[in-house]
Amino acid sequence: MARIYAGELSMIDQEVFDTLKQLPDSFWVFAEFNIGRNVDWFIIRPENPSTLILTELKRISRPLRGAVNGLWEKQDQNGDWEELPANASDANPYWQAVNSANALADWLWNNQQLYRETADIRPSAEFRVWPDLLLLSPAGIIHRLPLAPPSRYGRWWFSMDDWVRHVHGWTPRSGVAMTPREVANLVEALRLTEIWSGNGDAPPETSHFVESSPSSEPASFASWLQMLEQRVARLERELATLRGQDQAPNPDDDIELEQEHEHEPEDDEDGVEPHSDTGAAFETAATRADAT
Repeated sequence: MARIYAGELSMIDQEVFDTLKQLPDSFWVFAEFNIGRNVDWFIIRPENPSTLILTELKRISRPLRGAVNGLWEKQDQNGDWEELPANASDANPYWQAVNSANALADWLWNNQQLYRETADIRPSAEFRVWPDLLLLSPAGIIHRLPLAPPSRYGRWWFSMDDWVRHVHGWTPRSGVAMTPREVANLVEALRLTEIWSGNGDAPPETSHFVESSPSSEPASFASWLQMLEQRVARLERELATLRGQDQAPNPDDDIELEQEHEHEPEDDEDGVEPHSDTGAAFETAATRADAT
């Protein structure tokens, strides 16, 4: 069974947690942590190359409609359509997943010496993260969205079972090779807490997870306050680390980090899904682009 670690316990979706526990023991799962932007779920399979999948979770109780590039709308109870909240870069939930995956890939590349066991600096292209959007809705809700992005980079899913089959079967054709020891180091670097050991034991904190409903929120002001305190503490630690780096540069460090790291996937490094039922839609991962 998969090992699962988390940052902000009060934000964890119970249904997704219970489902990911059933992944094989080769999988490591990180939940609800912050790298400058929040990551809902990050799934790692430390092989050569390693599987790196970020999943943005949205529980939506009403139908959605929209195109890949542009704002999405939600239908209200009267049948009218209203725009979902968005910002300049995260135009819709799909682009939120893409931008989060890009940010996580940048973090993994830039902080590789915090968790990798070897001294060599790997190029940024090896740390690409696949973006998934998991849209969970009540039975009968039909969303008016394209089947997949034209770039075939990332995908949205409407079924937990389909998404898990994809996670289980998808592997990249190239990328960084992480060992289990390095993934354990990454847990420490991100200051995550173990919530599922993979052998059936779970700490009592799992009782604080949010219920699996379309309108899930922290159960009380106390849990909300705990979440806020965790965020503030994490930001303070990151700020202290950055200040320490600025004040004490290493004059002997002559390693020139790669300047260009846009994470643009090439056609010959596409991911494959040997075990997936979804077919060719996930056999390639094409160009990653920044949201405009």
